[in-house]
Amino acid sequence: MSRSVFSRFAAALLALFFVLLAAGPFAARADAPTLEDTLDDVRRLEALAEDWAGEHPSSDPVELVVNYLCGARYDDPLWSLVLGGENQEFNDWAEQSDGSLASLRSLKNVTLPTGETVDFLHLVAAAGAGYGYGIPQIICTWGGDCVQLAASVRGMSQDAAACYEALSASFAAADGTGYFPLSDWLADLDGVALGQRLLAGEALSDAMEGYYAALAEAAAPAAVRSEGFVALQFGGADTGDTETFRALVWDTFFTDAGVQLYLLANEYAGVNDENQTAINADMQAPLEAACMLVADRLTADLDGAVVDPPAATPAPDSGSSAAGQETAPPEATPVPEEAEGLWAAVQRQPGILLAAMGVLAAALAAVLVLLWRISRR
Repeated sequence: MSRSVFSRFAAALLALFFVLLAAGPFAARADAPTLEDTLDDVRRLEALAEDWAGEHPSSDPVELVVNYLCGARYDDPLWSLVLGGENQEFNDWAEQSDGSLASLRSLKNVTLPTGETVDFLHLVAAAGAGYGYGIPQIICTWGGDCVQLAASVRGMSQDAAACYEALSASFAAADGTGYFPLSDWLADLDGVALGQRLLAGEALSDAMEGYYAALAEAAAPAAVRSEGFVALQFGGADTGDTETFRALVWDTFFTDAGVQLYLLANEYAGVNDENQTAINADMQAPLEAACMLVADRLTADLDGAVVDPPAATPAPDSGSSAAGQETAPPEATPVPEEAEGLWAAVQRQPGILLAAMGVLAAALAAVLVLLWRISRR
């Protein structure tokens, strides 16, 4: 096995965990409480997390809350690479302080103010992944669900149109059946938006309350959530240009490192002579069809509208003068092409640093999985 392929495989272990965020078997409560009632419980949990963080300055209240909620469902050591893992001391203390909070950890669907139901823990995990280390949410949300949906017809046909037809009934199914039900689709779209609100400094309960209150007041909630999703995930697009938009969705999906690594790990893809990821023939058409379904659903929700790129959000107390006038950011000092050394290379191509961090995370993921497997023997 080449060194490049080995590093890809190691990192795939991390991607595997992310896809588990999108779908995984677990014991869930059968009822579907309202979001309002659920947020009452979440606020009590957040208050405890704030108290804990006050006594433990290294703790992040949002991380404590997200890990408490998702820890039982996503019981995998790789979760720690996203948000640091569960704090068992906090979990025990929280449940001693308020025993009713434990039921949140097995919650599945909740009823939204819009009348729909959403997979609550899926939603929290998707939002938390975006908050954690800024990991792209594609593999954590719709990308992972697309792979799972495509795998259900693996090898059926090498014609994307035929696969599209076969998968249509399972995509965003309102009755909750299939490999990509509506409750997961809503968690994917809304989780991306909520992750942005968490990064902006909102508490989880406040982010959910504000986001869903606005949706409930909107004349077309589906259009509102899809517009935000297209802006954040694709940088805006003309959704009425069907072929171009489908191509954009596919390109965004397939060029995502987490998606490629997951495909490699599950032998849905291999590495060609140019050391590039090449999807297996039995998965190419199903994956294309799944992405076409995503594109077409967004187009339908938006009635083919053009979506602008997301507006840049300035950092607090920056970019303004004392008189309240915007000031131009200082120009970056160019790095001479002849400059040598690692720092010069990073300045010219910041992506090098991110890539290096990815390799380190992949190696750590491999070690954690190995230790976990040994501990279970």
